[in-house]
Amino acid sequence: MVAAAAVLSWFLVGLQVTLLRYLGWGKKVRRDGPPSHLDKEGTPSMGGVAFTLAAGLVYLFTGNDALAPVFLLALGFGLLGLADDVGEVFDRPLRAREKLAVQFLMALVFAAFAIRQVQYTPWPALDFALIALAVVGAANAFNFTDGLDGLAASVTAVILLPFYGWTLVQVFLGALLGFLWHNAPKARIFMGDAGSQLLGALVAGIFVLEGKAWYLPLVAIVPVLEVLSVIVQVASFRFTGRRVFLKSPIHHHFEMLGWPETKIVFRFVVVTAVATALAVQLWGGGG
Repeated sequence: MVAAAAVLSWFLVGLQVTLLRYLGWGKKVRRDGPPSHLDKEGTPSMGGVAFTLAAGLVYLFTGNDALAPVFLLALGFGLLGLADDVGEVFDRPLRAREKLAVQFLMALVFAAFAIRQVQYTPWPALDFALIALAVVGAANAFNFTDGLDGLAASVTAVILLPFYGWTLVQVFLGALLGFLWHNAPKARIFMGDAGSQLLGALVAGIFVLEGKAWYLPLVAIVPVLEVLSVIVQVASFRFTGRRVFLKSPIHHHFEMLGWPETKIVFRFVVVTAVATALAVQLWGGGG
C-alpha cells in the first residue's frame, strides 16, 4: 500500500505541477519574509490536493480501518485549506476568524465521536474540549511548519511511523513520499494549506483515537515550537515593541542566522525523530 500510494502520489503531484504552471497559479511570496524566499515566487502550491487524492484512492480500494473517521476529519480540514489556497490565488483569502470558526465546528463534531471511543479524564465535557483544541491546535501548528521545502511532509512522516500498522497511516506515508519527490529542495510545488491543515488534523485525530493524545505535544515538538514562536513574537512586539526572534515562525529565525534551508529541515526532522522515539518508549511500544 505504501508503494502504491507513493507511485500514484508521485504521478498526480507531477501532473498537478504541470497543470498549475499552465494556469499560472503560483505562490505569492510575502515580502516581509526571508530574502532567500523571493526566488520561490510563482512556485505552484496546493500539492496537498494531489497527495490526498492519491492516499484516498488507495485507502478506498484497499479497505478502510478503524481510523476512517480520522480520514474524514482530515479531508474536511484539507478542503478548508484548499478554499483558502484558491482564495489567495484570486487575492480573496479566507478571514482568520472564518477559518477558525469552521475548524472548531469540524473539530467539535469529531470530538463528539471520539469521546465515545476514548477517555482521557473522568469528565467527558473536559475530554470534549481537549480533543477539539488538540485538533484545531495541530492543524494550525502544522500550517506554520509548512514554510521550508520538505519540512512539514518530512516531520509528519516521522510522527506517523509508530502507527504504521494502520492502513490509513500506510497510504499517507506513501503519499507523502511521492510528494517529497517533487517538494525536495528546490521545491517544484508546495503543499499549501490544503496539505498542511490536513496533516495536522490527521496526526491529531490518530493520536486521539489511539489514546495517545497526551504525547502529541512531544512528538509534534517542531510544530509546537513553530506556533509558540509566532505567539511569543507577536506578544513581545505588542507589549514591549521588541522582537524575540529575527523572524517567526522559528524556522525563519534560523534562516536569518544563516542556516541553509536544507540544514534546518534535516535538524528539525532529527529532533522530531528523537521526540517520537522518546514518546514511543514512554507509552511502552508501538501504536
